[in-house]
Amino acid sequence: MTTKPTLPSRGMLCYFVLCTLAMVWPGALIANRIEPLVMGLPFFLFWYIAWVFAMFVGLVICYRRDTAEEVDDE
Repeated sequence: MTTKPTLPSRGMLCYFVLCTLAMVWPGALIANRIEPLVMGLPFFLFWYIAWVFAMFVGLVICYRRDTAEEVDDE
């Protein structure tokens, strides 16, 4: 049994583009400072960790939505 791969929705695509831009040039300019310390980490490092976690949450949501669609198709 093979399933046809689905394309991500526009909302999720925009979400991942926003997350990516927050970690490169535009976002790095906003967060490019040491102070304030957040949980003992420089702000720049905390910024990157927060966006990596945000991308992880988005991937989990995409995975669950795709598997729910596969169950509905059966």
